[in-house]
Amino acid sequence: MHFATLDLGTAHTTLLQVQLENGVMQYRGHVTVPSQGMKKGNVVAPQAAAAVMQSAAAELERQTGVAIERVFLSLTGAQVKGIGSQAGISLTSRSREVTREDARRVLDLARSISLPDDRQILHVIPQEFVLDRQSGILEPVGMLASRLEARIYAVTVAAGLKDNLVLAANHAGLEVHELIFAPLALAEASLSAEERHAGVAVVDLGAGTTGIAVYSNGSLAHASVIPVGGDHMTNDIAIKLSTTLPEAERIKCDFGAATLAYAGDNPSVEVPAPADRPPRLVPHRLLCECIEFRAQELIRLIQAELSRGGPLGAGVYISGGASRLQGFVDLLQASIGIVTRPLAAILIEGMPDIFAEPEYAFSVGACYYAHRLLARQPVEATIWEKLRSKWAALGN
Repeated sequence: MHFATLDLGTAHTTLLQVQLENGVMQYRGHVTVPSQGMKKGNVVAPQAAAAVMQSAAAELERQTGVAIERVFLSLTGAQVKGIGSQAGISLTSRSREVTREDARRVLDLARSISLPDDRQILHVIPQEFVLDRQSGILEPVGMLASRLEARIYAVTVAAGLKDNLVLAANHAGLEVHELIFAPLALAEASLSAEERHAGVAVVDLGAGTTGIAVYSNGSLAHASVIPVGGDHMTNDIAIKLSTTLPEAERIKCDFGAATLAYAGDNPSVEVPAPADRPPRLVPHRLLCECIEFRAQELIRLIQAELSRGGPLGAGVYISGGASRLQGFVDLLQASIGIVTRPLAAILIEGMPDIFAEPEYAFSVGACYYAHRLLARQPVEATIWEKLRSKWAALGN
């Protein structure tokens, strides 16, 4: 079978196709194109966004010869909020073995979160079970207890944001198998169980937003999105240096740095001027000052979110295209006092080395997320096949 992941970012759109055979994933092909109709991870022009997705799908189908119908789609919009919830049930007056039905029932109760009409649950992650006040239980089935409780963490999203992403994909002829909060996909491809227990964070720096997922005691403890990303630095450069946004982005990528410590590497930078005016030279220090102000603002926001998830014994992993900015990782580590390093996703078989770059981290992580989800489906598929056979026999 085949499946596809779709990273619909503010700056770029990447569509990746993977073959899954005998439980092993293999790269088939991908297309990366500039995004349109997106702002801060949200769809602002559905027709433009759909056109980009449709064009990418057509090109990838030409490459691989396999039709793309269903996708695992990224969600990076700024209206993501995490909510903790818990519920409990009495089993008997005396201890008895906990059954799978007991665990399922208490999880369903914990999921019954009252939300405003404009919000929906995107993911529900079990954190722990509590048996007769004994916490930290990961698998309660078969254990003895008279009372069973469950604690979960729900990632919620604005209903409009979710619906518009799905609608744009549908207009492109694509069915959304599942929306995935981007940092959760990154965690799938990079974090070990030991790191999740020790406390670890994933920070996904995109063009329009910064997504954060914090793990503690083996499970998700905090999730959020900061409405600031690499584009904010680009905008500051364009204003400060009086140039166009495309040139500001190029200058940031080629010469930009997050701190003045790197300002001595290039004494000056050539800045093209709009309206056919001649270019001019500006001090490299001025460019770095412009970026450092915004970088420090973003780091303060990141630090505030990280503090809500508990101790980070395993440190912080950083990814996303904006994380390539020279000196940003070092500045973040110096500011928060926690070991910070680039996220290194494990590539699947046949995948080009370019997917080791931070801007492709979601595409890699979504493969592992999708693989885990699809691995649960063969039994269900077999059941449905048996039902279809019975219906066919009755029809004859």
